[in-house]
Amino acid sequence: MSKKKKMGKKSSVSQGSRKCSRGCRWLTPLQRLRNQQDAWLKGKRVMLVVDAAGNKLEAQQVWGLPPMLRKKGTNAES
Repeated sequence: MSKKKKMGKKSSVSQGSRKCSRGCRWLTPLQRLRNQQDAWLKGKRVMLVVDAAGNKLEAQQVWGLPPMLRKKGTNAES
């Protein structure tokens, strides 16, 4: 009997560097702040680090209500 041919030998493939996955992209602090601000404007819950100790607060406590929610609140009162 003849030997069966083995397909896909991995030993000959180079094991070079691979692309970084989506989770490890590099964000500057300014980009992170901009993303947080965009989420806050959409009304999403955003947590901000407020001091060097790592204490966190919600963005609505620090920045107030987003403009779209402020308008809804004033319309409901009248």
